[in-house]
Amino acid sequence: MNRSPGPAHILRCWSVILAAFVTILSAQQQDTLELTLTESIRMGQENGPLSSMARAAYQSKEQRYRAFTAGFLPQLSLQADAPQFIRTINSITQPDGSSSFLLQRQAQSSLSLALLQKVPWTNTEISLFSRLNRLDNLETKTAVYRSTPLTLSIRQSLFSINTTAWDSEIQDLGYESSRREFVEAMEDAAIDITGRFFGYYLAAMNVNNALLNLAINDTLFQMSKGRFNVGKIAENDLLQSELAFLNAKTQYENATIEFDRAQELFRHSIGMKDPRPIRVVPTETIPLIAVEPNAAVEYAQRYRSDMVDFEIQKLNAERSVRQTSSNHGLSMSVFANIGLNQKANTFGDAYINLLDQQEFSVQVQIPLYGFGTGSHAVEAAEAEQSRVETSVATQQFTFKQDVLYQVRRFLQLQTQVLLSGKADTVAQRRFDVARERFTIGKIDVPNLFLAQSEKDAAYRARIQTLSDYWVTYYRLRRLTLFDFTNSRPLVSEQ
Repeated sequence: MNRSPGPAHILRCWSVILAAFVTILSAQQQDTLELTLTESIRMGQENGPLSSMARAAYQSKEQRYRAFTAGFLPQLSLQADAPQFIRTINSITQPDGSSSFLLQRQAQSSLSLALLQKVPWTNTEISLFSRLNRLDNLETKTAVYRSTPLTLSIRQSLFSINTTAWDSEIQDLGYESSRREFVEAMEDAAIDITGRFFGYYLAAMNVNNALLNLAINDTLFQMSKGRFNVGKIAENDLLQSELAFLNAKTQYENATIEFDRAQELFRHSIGMKDPRPIRVVPTETIPLIAVEPNAAVEYAQRYRSDMVDFEIQKLNAERSVRQTSSNHGLSMSVFANIGLNQKANTFGDAYINLLDQQEFSVQVQIPLYGFGTGSHAVEAAEAEQSRVETSVATQQFTFKQDVLYQVRRFLQLQTQVLLSGKADTVAQRRFDVARERFTIGKIDVPNLFLAQSEKDAAYRARIQTLSDYWVTYYRLRRLTLFDFTNSRPLVSEQ
């Protein structure tokens, strides 16, 4: 005759289950690398793919900026023209003033060394160069040299926009923006790693929880069969217990698949090459950080790259207006050239008894009438400037609201983490009580499974809330570029 398992037998079953579960956990921890969230973020920011891409993007922008600023330093260049051979019939002016078509056969070559300096504040170009030219007459087999040992040239634009100064200011702002964008990219990496960290932790806990639930439901199913055989429970309860066991088995298999996927995503996010398995260890307690909304907005406006980008947008629009006005207004350019030169039939004589060389020219352009071309172009540029200013104002408003929302969300999550932890403790305790009452026959299977479902849901909610807290924290750091834990900015001010 079948007998229902007694309390002592049931307790021994539970002891065996828990011992097996502890053995599995211990085996998983052997030769396992344990990582906290802080360690994971540090590794990801050093070796992860997002940080590597951000570092390469910043280096590219930095080198472009350095190339631009290097253009304001003296530029030394050497230019050589290989002999240019000419054989053609040209119209040649004769000594008496008449012209005649004659065959020309000659070769030309030159060598020059130039030093160029741009002055951005005045939009002036200053150059210092030395040149030597040689002309070979292949008909007479003679050669003539023209030397320019030293020449100073100055080119100055007047009554027009100083494009060099505008470019310099915009490039400076662009470089400052790239510095802040790099820090923001590091925070983006922290956000991604945090999500992967808790996703992997939750996946690991789901596997362990599913394994424990499988063992529990297996035992409960065996107990239900024994009770059914002695007539203590109905067949419906037995079938429900069997269905719960099959579902637990399916959930364990699914949890294992999700665990493998979450592990690979996490390892990739931190750039982990070590083949050892990883166990993540989240901190159950959170720091209670007081974030004042107005202070967060002030930090964001001071440090974020968006603020610099807004300034660049307005500067570009203002420059477009001034450039358009300059293109359709009075313009003048002055060119002055002073130096020494000489010609001779030999190389040495070309540098003897040097003669003065001067050149001066002024070019003036005055638009008289263009059927409104200039005025319409300026009005179009001004309309675009108005659009940009409105767009920037809208973006600034939206940006401020985003910061305020993240502050409120972060402060709310601090409370939710505490509440979810308490709810998880209560749900776990309720399940323990329900399990004990079930083993002595005080409650039925549906009530036990309900307590188990609530326990699992409370546990997942606690982990998800903890994940949301840290993701929101790093998102707030990214929005403000301010470390609220240590009360310092994440980017240095220049």
